[in-house]
Amino acid sequence: MICNRPLTPGEMKSSQRNYLLYNGVNGASYMCLGETVLILFAVKLHSPDYVIAILGGMIYFGFLLLPLGKIMTARGGAARTQADCWVYRNIAALIVAAAAPAAFYISEALATCLIVLGAFLFYGFRAAGVVMSQPLVGEICEKSAVGGFLSKAWIYFYSSGVTALIVISLCMKLSQSVWMLFAIIIAGTVLGIYSSTFCRRICETGEIMDNAKLHLLKEIVPLLKNKVLFRQIIAGMICNMSAVFLVPISMLTLKRGYVVNDSTALLYSLVQFGASIGISVVLSKLADKFGGRRMVIAGFYGNYIIVLLWLLLPGNFNPLLLILPFIFCPCCAVAATTSLSQYFIHTIKPKDQVVASMLLAVGTGVLAGLPGMFLSGFFLKLAAKLNTSAVPLMTYKYYFLFILILLPVMSIAVHRLYKEDRLPR
Repeated sequence: MICNRPLTPGEMKSSQRNYLLYNGVNGASYMCLGETVLILFAVKLHSPDYVIAILGGMIYFGFLLLPLGKIMTARGGAARTQADCWVYRNIAALIVAAAAPAAFYISEALATCLIVLGAFLFYGFRAAGVVMSQPLVGEICEKSAVGGFLSKAWIYFYSSGVTALIVISLCMKLSQSVWMLFAIIIAGTVLGIYSSTFCRRICETGEIMDNAKLHLLKEIVPLLKNKVLFRQIIAGMICNMSAVFLVPISMLTLKRGYVVNDSTALLYSLVQFGASIGISVVLSKLADKFGGRRMVIAGFYGNYIIVLLWLLLPGNFNPLLLILPFIFCPCCAVAATTSLSQYFIHTIKPKDQVVASMLLAVGTGVLAGLPGMFLSGFFLKLAAKLNTSAVPLMTYKYYFLFILILLPVMSIAVHRLYKEDRLPR
């Protein structure tokens, strides 16, 4: 809702409530449509490992559709754009669902193409929808409370996701068929479209819409010289790339390395969501105290723990030990993502945030997704060639060894972030 004036305290409070409700319903929807179900769906339809790597990077590669978000924001504002894109995004999920009948009645190759295309559009419309989410949060929330509010939003998201995941796990115990996953995706689509109704009730001043109307190239050129923003782009790209390397391949290692069934895999996904809630609670208490930069660095260094765990875990299936990487994966990803958003709002001037948000999203998305997908797929193929044993798990241990070698080089980028109280002029 465009107010064309500063928001009153009541409007800010109402908008925060609707933003949290949107996150709550969207969390349940995403659990039915997101990475875990998508990977299980692709594995069930016999997609090769490199396709799983592509799906892992698609969440960032989809940022190619970001310009669409700016065009829509210039016409209807940030909140309406997010609501409309959420409808389109969930309709795109139906393309993914169509892979099931395509695999059974036409060909598995067509099914794989539908999964990749549907995933691209799903994540692409997500990117277009949330491109202005950081400036929008900056309008509905006092600057001093941004870190706590963002963490609270994640708590809503992950809490509803855990509830949905428990229901999904029970459904998968009833049936492990691809048609059960098909039904779960359809249910997620319905919930996702419903979540968009809360976005339409969020108030905004109209400044974001006005800024979105500005000529993009004229605004981009001076921002490209902004050292603070440039270093955020590089750090965000590195953090997102580490998520591409670790999050989907961890689930793939569980499925094909330890050969567990779908219901067991979903239980580990439940652990991930539980850990996400836990780290969001911690961030809500610490984010504003320690600052975005410190929390980004802490989140990145947690990736070392994930890699070392996969390298040291025994070859036999130990359900308790295997919980550990699924605790640290979401903690690192959530800490980095939330803290980078907080750092952005604190270090970029409000008048620059619309275009800067686009640059940041494209830079951290496309530049992480493309190399992430390529390198992840390449490492998986190379690891498979090096694995001369008959043990499938060794392929993934070689893969994580490659990532361990990369991490020290990647860590340079997060340390290059300027301290919030020592920004260059």
